[in-house]
Amino acid sequence: MDFESVADELYELDRDEFTTARDRRASEARKAGDKDLAARIKGLRKPTSAAWLVNRLARGRPEDVAELARLGDDLRRAHSELAGEDLRALSRRRHELVQSLTDRAAKLGDGKPGESVVREVYDTLDAALTDPGSARAVTEGRLTSALRPGDAFAGDWMAVGPAPARPVEKPEPKPRPKKPEPRAEPKRPEQAEPKRAEPKRAEPKRAEPRKTPPEPEEPEREEPRRDDEARRLREERHRARDALSKARAARNDAARELRLAEEAEAKARKRTMEARKRFEAADERVDDAEAVLSELL
Repeated sequence: MDFESVADELYELDRDEFTTARDRRASEARKAGDKDLAARIKGLRKPTSAAWLVNRLARGRPEDVAELARLGDDLRRAHSELAGEDLRALSRRRHELVQSLTDRAAKLGDGKPGESVVREVYDTLDAALTDPGSARAVTEGRLTSALRPGDAFAGDWMAVGPAPARPVEKPEPKPRPKKPEPRAEPKRPEQAEPKRAEPKRAEPKRAEPRKTPPEPEEPEREEPRRDDEARRLREERHRARDALSKARAARNDAARELRLAEEAEAKARKRTMEARKRFEAADERVDDAEAVLSELL
């Protein structure tokens, strides 16, 4: 007889059979002269209803618990890499898987478990997903009480998504300056006739420089077109800013609701933990009384 085999045997039994079988095994070890083993066996605690259901699930469907552990590893990797899309998909898968396994575990008992027991089963399986140590404890199938999930993935993929892009403001097109009209070249004054003794010869008339005709101005219709484009850009910027403002307001409202819900959940968990401690203390007193009675029989 060794401790591991005895522990596996006891935690595979129904809850009602646990205490009697444990005390019998402890008595057998004591009679065999192994007081240390007897003390260790005697120290094994009877599992609560939720822990017993999880133990049965882990022993009967080990591949399901392994899937919880794998999904937890994927979630931790996605968190470390800030992979928003992966986080959203894995978070949905997390809740679906935990809920599915909770429903499956709830059917393993003799009757329909109460709402508080089902909630503890859900929390325990969620703890196995969020914490590797809890996953190992669940896999062993020797839980004595429900586990509480950690806060490793609190808030799930809310601030990991990419920040909303700010609209890029394009500078308004400036009107192109009109080309200045070419200035007419001033006329040169006619040269004075040289004073000579010989009779004057008529000089040929100098041809006046030809004026370069001004280039035609660009059509005025380009100006209204640029104005329309600038107006369209302003309207798009206004709509983008309005959409961003509404999205931020919705996010703030959702964050406030989430915070209130988390606070309410924390208070409920605290009450549950206090009630669980009172139950476990009363359950231990029942076990001790049953052990005393079994020794007197």
